[in-house]
Amino acid sequence: QPQKVEIKISLGDIVEVVGGPFKGEKGKVTRYDEEKREVTMELLEAAVPIPVTVSVEFIKVLEKTGE
Repeated sequence: QPQKVEIKISLGDIVEVVGGPFKGEKGKVTRYDEEKREVTMELLEAAVPIPVTVSVEFIKVLEKTGE
């Protein structure tokens, strides 16, 4: 059986979307819902900050805050 990989996500982390309609977009985490396993982030390349909610399954952490 495949095991779930636990991802440690903090507010302010820089993440990249690896699936779905926003694939390839990078953003900064503004909220993390552990129960729903969803991340709300603001896209970095957008001219206007747009909050986008994406499942944890579709993101990859690029930079951790404090590192």
